[in-house]
Amino acid sequence: MGLPFSTRNDALTEQLSPFVVTTRDNRGALDPEPFGLPTRWFIDPTRRDSGAFLDLLQRLDALTFGPEGMPMDKWVFYDCAELPGFIYGFALPAEELSQAERDLFGCGAGYTGPVPFSMYVAIPMFESGAWFGHNLASLNATFPHRQLGGLGSVTKAIALKAFGVQTFFGATQWLSKALFIHTKFGPLDITTAYTPAHSIPETLTYGFTVTDVSLRSACGDPTVSLERPDPTVHLDGADSEAMMKIQADIEGGGAYQMVGAPSFQGGRSIHRLARRAD
Repeated sequence: MGLPFSTRNDALTEQLSPFVVTTRDNRGALDPEPFGLPTRWFIDPTRRDSGAFLDLLQRLDALTFGPEGMPMDKWVFYDCAELPGFIYGFALPAEELSQAERDLFGCGAGYTGPVPFSMYVAIPMFESGAWFGHNLASLNATFPHRQLGGLGSVTKAIALKAFGVQTFFGATQWLSKALFIHTKFGPLDITTAYTPAHSIPETLTYGFTVTDVSLRSACGDPTVSLERPDPTVHLDGADSEAMMKIQADIEGGGAYQMVGAPSFQGGRSIHRLARRAD
C-alpha cells in the first residue's frame, strides 16, 4: 500500500514497508498510519528479542556514513531516541534480500525479521510539538540496483507526520549533502550559522514549521509548491569567517533563512540565504 498522493518515486512505498522502534508506553503517541500508510513492524527496545534488529540499525548507520562519518554507539540510539521517542524507517523482510545484501548487513542464516533500509531518528524537545532531528540514514547509494532515489526524503517526511511534529529543529554541517534533503521541506530558519558548542563549529542549526504541504513537497508530490524568498546573501560552505559574521548578526538580532538547496560553483558549495528585514 502506497501513499494517497503521487511522488516522484511511488515504488518506494510499494517495495518497502514502515517500521517503528519505540516502547510500549510511547506507542500511543504515534500515528501508526501517517498519510494512511500502515506501519508493518513495531520494535520494542526494552525486549530482548529486539536485539537482532537493533544491531541491524547500527549496521545501517555504518553503511550510510562509513568511517568518515559520526557513527553512533548503541547507547546513543537507546538513550536519545528509542526510549524517549521513536525511530521510523523502511525495511524489507530478510527473505527478500539477496545473499550479497544479507552478507553486507551481516544477517545470520536464521534471521527472518525486517532489515532496515532507512531510518529517521528524532528527539522530543521541551516545547510541545517540537522535535530535534538527530540522524537520517538511507541505503539509496549502497543499493543503486533497487532504485531507491528519494528514500531519505520520504523517510524523514513520513516520520515527522508519524511523530506529530509541529516545529522541527535540526543541525548539520554547511558542506553536508543532507542539505539537499532538508531544503526540500521549504525555507529553513537559521538559528546558528557557526556553532562552537558542536564538535564541528561549521555547523548550522535550522528549523521550520511542519505542515502537510511541506511534507508532501519533500516526498516529491508534484501537485504542491512552496513559496521561497529571493536570496540576498550567498555563502561559501567552506568560508568560516563569513559564517562567523552571519552568526554575529544573528546574535545581534538579525534573522536569516536558507531558501533552497546549495549549488556548486567552481568546485565550491554555495548556499542561498535571505536576510529578513528588521
